[in-house]
Amino acid sequence: MSQPYYTSAAQQDLTDILMCIAKDKPDAALAWIEKIEAKCLLIASSPEIGKSKPAIGKNVRASVVGRYVIFHRRVNDQVDILRVIPGDRNIIEL
Repeated sequence: MSQPYYTSAAQQDLTDILMCIAKDKPDAALAWIEKIEAKCLLIASSPEIGKSKPAIGKNVRASVVGRYVIFHRRVNDQVDILRVIPGDRNIIEL
Protein backbone atom coordinates (compact mmCIF):
# COMPACT_ATOMS: atom_id res chain seq x y z
CA MET A 1 0.00 0.00 0.00
CA SER A 2 1.28 3.47 -0.89
CA GLN A 3 1.86 6.02 1.81
CA PRO A 4 0.36 9.50 1.40
CA TYR A 5 2.60 12.56 1.40
CA TYR A 6 1.26 15.25 3.72
CA THR A 7 2.06 18.82 2.71
CA SER A 8 3.10 21.16 5.50
CA ALA A 9 -0.34 22.80 5.28
CA ALA A 10 -2.05 19.40 5.71
CA GLN A 11 0.22 18.56 8.65
CA GLN A 12 -0.73 21.87 10.27
CA ASP A 13 -4.40 21.19 9.57
CA LEU A 14 -4.17 17.85 11.41
CA THR A 15 -2.43 19.51 14.35
CA ASP A 16 -5.12 22.21 14.46
CA ILE A 17 -7.90 19.60 14.36
CA LEU A 18 -6.25 17.62 17.14
CA MET A 19 -5.76 20.66 19.35
CA CYS A 20 -9.28 22.00 18.76
CA ILE A 21 -11.05 18.76 19.60
CA ALA A 22 -8.65 17.94 22.46
CA LYS A 23 -9.75 21.05 24.37
CA ASP A 24 -12.98 19.28 25.29
CA LYS A 25 -12.48 15.63 24.32
CA PRO A 26 -8.86 14.39 24.23
CA ASP A 27 -9.80 10.78 23.44
CA ALA A 28 -12.11 11.85 20.64
CA ALA A 29 -9.35 14.03 19.18
CA LEU A 30 -7.03 11.08 18.73
CA ALA A 31 -9.84 8.97 17.30
CA TRP A 32 -10.64 11.63 14.67
CA ILE A 33 -7.01 11.93 13.63
CA GLU A 34 -6.85 8.14 13.27
CA LYS A 35 -10.00 8.17 11.10
CA ILE A 36 -8.60 10.93 8.90
CA GLU A 37 -5.23 9.20 8.53
CA ALA A 38 -6.97 5.90 7.68
CA LYS A 39 -8.89 7.68 4.91
CA CYS A 40 -5.62 9.21 3.66
CA LEU A 41 -4.14 5.71 3.42
CA LEU A 42 -7.16 4.60 1.42
CA ILE A 43 -6.76 7.63 -0.85
CA ALA A 44 -3.07 6.81 -1.36
CA SER A 45 -3.97 3.30 -2.51
CA SER A 46 -6.91 4.51 -4.67
CA PRO A 47 -6.13 8.10 -5.66
CA GLU A 48 -9.07 8.40 -8.05
CA ILE A 49 -11.63 8.23 -5.23
CA GLY A 50 -13.30 11.43 -4.19
CA LYS A 51 -14.93 14.18 -6.19
CA SER A 52 -12.91 16.11 -8.75
CA LYS A 53 -12.42 19.78 -7.80
CA PRO A 54 -10.97 21.52 -10.90
CA ALA A 55 -11.91 24.95 -9.52
CA ILE A 56 -9.40 24.41 -6.71
CA GLY A 57 -6.56 23.09 -8.84
CA LYS A 58 -5.51 20.72 -11.57
CA ASN A 59 -6.22 17.08 -10.66
CA VAL A 60 -7.41 18.02 -7.15
CA ARG A 61 -9.98 15.69 -5.61
CA ALA A 62 -11.91 15.87 -2.33
CA SER A 63 -12.91 13.07 0.04
CA VAL A 64 -14.99 13.41 3.19
CA VAL A 65 -14.49 12.01 6.69
CA GLY A 66 -17.22 13.16 9.04
CA ARG A 67 -17.22 16.95 8.86
CA TYR A 68 -13.71 17.14 7.40
CA VAL A 69 -12.74 17.35 3.76
CA ILE A 70 -9.43 15.93 2.55
CA PHE A 71 -8.08 17.59 -0.59
CA HIS A 72 -5.60 15.45 -2.47
CA ARG A 73 -3.83 15.15 -5.79
CA ARG A 74 -1.98 12.36 -7.52
CA VAL A 75 1.49 13.41 -8.68
CA ASN A 76 3.15 10.62 -10.66
CA ASP A 77 3.28 7.65 -8.27
CA GLN A 78 2.66 9.74 -5.15
CA VAL A 79 -0.54 11.05 -3.58
CA ASP A 80 -0.24 14.45 -1.96
CA ILE A 81 -2.61 15.30 0.87
CA LEU A 82 -2.97 19.02 0.28
CA ARG A 83 -5.34 20.14 3.04
CA VAL A 84 -7.68 18.68 5.66
CA ILE A 85 -10.30 21.22 6.63
CA PRO A 86 -13.75 21.40 8.18
CA GLY A 87 -16.39 21.25 5.46
CA ASP A 88 -17.86 24.60 6.46
CA ARG A 89 -14.65 26.52 5.63
CA ASN A 90 -14.23 28.24 2.29
CA ILE A 91 -11.32 26.46 0.59
CA ILE A 92 -11.01 29.16 -2.06
CA GLU A 93 -10.11 31.72 0.62
CA LEU A 94 -7.35 29.55 2.15
